[in-house]
Amino acid sequence: MSVSSRIEQTAANTDLTVPPGLDAILPAFAALATLRRETAETLPAGPADVPYDPEQFAAGTPLLAPCGPAAFEAPFLLAATTMLPRIGTIFPSIAKEALLLAQALAKETRLAGPIVGAVLGGLEEDIVQLAGDLGLSPESLVFLAHEVLAAVLRRGAMTLAPMAEETLWHQGYCPICGGAPDIGMLKEKPEPSEFLIAKAGRLSLHCSLCGHLWRFPRLQCPACGEGDQKKLDLLIPAGRERERIHTCATCHHYLIVLNRVECERTVDLDIAPVGLAHLDIVAREKGFTPLCETPWNQGDDADETENTDAR
Repeated sequence: MSVSSRIEQTAANTDLTVPPGLDAILPAFAALATLRRETAETLPAGPADVPYDPEQFAAGTPLLAPCGPAAFEAPFLLAATTMLPRIGTIFPSIAKEALLLAQALAKETRLAGPIVGAVLGGLEEDIVQLAGDLGLSPESLVFLAHEVLAAVLRRGAMTLAPMAEETLWHQGYCPICGGAPDIGMLKEKPEPSEFLIAKAGRLSLHCSLCGHLWRFPRLQCPACGEGDQKKLDLLIPAGRERERIHTCATCHHYLIVLNRVECERTVDLDIAPVGLAHLDIVAREKGFTPLCETPWNQGDDADETENTDAR
């Protein structure tokens, strides 16, 4: 019996009751995902002068890594003009802050570069300073800028996806933009040479930023690279066998994964993570940390999102 089969057969069945109210936030985030996609389609083609170095790529450098914030300023401003007013409509609790940011960017376009650089780089001090200057909370600035950037990077992924050669990439972050995966998907492997293990499924990771889907080793932790099967666990909710939580005892991170093997129905991976927020609750209660932080998997913050944004 293969290692992967053994893990499948010994995976813990976790009793699970979906908490009331979680379904209420799904329409808002589904509308947000649609807005990102629609906006990306209207933007100019992604950076055309991205240097491609196969050796650097194979060493783990995402394709967009050489591009500084300046490369994203113009599309960020275009996307913000379209998205910020509509985000305020989708999430009334931050409508005022969305309007403030839109007005600030229209008045001072030079703000785009610092905002892009701070959010992409995770520069907390810069984010706090910018938010204070704009009259926003740091959390709202990050959320709003992240969504606008997601549309910009999605447009870039449309252009660069053919360059992201799967055989050269073995990282747990996106080969296009370096974003963290918000969900994984198991699906049949198309290669005839892998027929004997096809039923186990091929794991692909979905980027939380640009939406790119890339292949990743199934029996390895995307967060820390741990490959010792004794330190990797799989939690499957009782009665919901296609939903699973992949956990790592080394780094204590987890990833939600959908099993779509021998399932013909399509799934929207831009929306699916929020629909599986009940699994985030289970994983966090067991002491694990999400590989990708989202508005719905941050404990008390997730409860606040549910209460204020799903009206």
